Amino acid sequence: MKPSLILLFILLVSGTILYLLDRRGKRAGDTAETDDANPAADPDPAKCADESCVVYDNCPSQQLLTQACSDKIVYYDDEELDRFAGRAATDYAEAEIEEFRDVLYTLQHSDLLGWQHSIARRGITLPTPIHDELLMLLTEHP
Repeated sequence: MKPSLILLFILLVSGTILYLLDRRGKRAGDTAETDDANPAADPDPAKCADESCVVYDNCPSQQLLTQACSDKIVYYDDEELDRFAGRAATDYAEAEIEEFRDVLYTLQHSDLLGWQHSIARRGITLPTPIHDELLMLLTEHP
């Protein structure tokens, strides 16, 4: 009986030590893992609120969160729109609105949120008609 209790005590102590070391390693490794890993590339459908996760390879809301945490601006082959930074939504000519529309309708549905975030990070206000069209595209499911 006594050797069984000693063995049980050793197992409990070693299990507790391993558990604490594992938790400490995970907590310390959280920042290193998020820098190296791309959470949008491997979505967990249970954690994603978007129904489109089933359709797309990545979850749009997780992708947006990943971009929001990053200082890097992602371009969607729309560098020419940077010249509109600082303009009000109502200060665009029809030809300029068409430039936004050309970019908007060449994007995949899964890139719409990221593009909207990219535009905002670059200090560009979308023209009112483009903003409305973007909202319409975001609400419809492909």
